[in-house]
Amino acid sequence: MPQDTRFAAVLLAFLGGALDVFCHIRFKTLLATQTGNIILLISDLKPDSWQMTLIKCLSIVFFSLGFVLGIWAKRRARTAYWRVWLLLPLLFCTAIFPLFLHASSALSVSLLGFGTGLMMLTFTGSHIEAYPFTILMTSGNYRRMLTAWYDYFSGERDFAVLMRALSYATVVVSFICGGLGVSVLERVVGDYALWVVTVALMILLVYYCVAVYVDGLEERDV
Repeated sequence: MPQDTRFAAVLLAFLGGALDVFCHIRFKTLLATQTGNIILLISDLKPDSWQMTLIKCLSIVFFSLGFVLGIWAKRRARTAYWRVWLLLPLLFCTAIFPLFLHASSALSVSLLGFGTGLMMLTFTGSHIEAYPFTILMTSGNYRRMLTAWYDYFSGERDFAVLMRALSYATVVVSFICGGLGVSVLERVVGDYALWVVTVALMILLVYYCVAVYVDGLEERDV
C-alpha cells in the first residue's frame, strides 16, 4: 500500500520530530506525543503558570477531537483519497501559521493539535514495508530498533532481522533529523521554520496521490 512504503515512513517520522520540537520551542507543549504532553502538563501544574497549563490542555483536547473525527471519516471512506482530505487541515495550518496565526498561541495550538490528531489517525497502522511502526513519535520504534539489533548481533544474523533493524533505525534517524532541522532553522528564520513541515506534508500528499493513481487504487478504501 502507498502508506506502507519506506519513503512514506521516513516522511511521517520526519514530520513527527519537526512538529514536536517546533511546538515545544514555540509553545512549551507537544502535539504528536500526547503522553509526553500529559507529563509536561502535570509537572508544570502551578498556580502562576495557568497560561502554559491552558495551552497544554488545548493541545490534548483538540488533538483528541481531530483523532475522533478521523475515526468517523475513515469508517465512511469510499476511496483511497480519504487520507488526502484529512491531511489538508494540518497542511493549511502550518502554511499560514508564520503569516497569520503566530500572534495567538491558544488558537495556533488548537488548530495545529486538531490537524495533528487527524493525521495521527490517518496513518495509524502503517508499516515500513512488512514492519509495523508508530508514526509521528519514536519511542516504540526505538524499542523495536534496539530489539532487532540485539536479535541480529546475538546470533540471528539473517537478512530479515537485519532489514527489520535497519527499517526501525531509518525512522528513528528521520525523527531526529526532523527535530534537529526545525530546531536549527527556528533560530535562523523564527516561525518560518514550520514551513519545513508544510513542505514535507506536500511531498507526502503528492507521493500518496501518485502512488494511488499508478496502482489503480482510486476506488478502494486503503
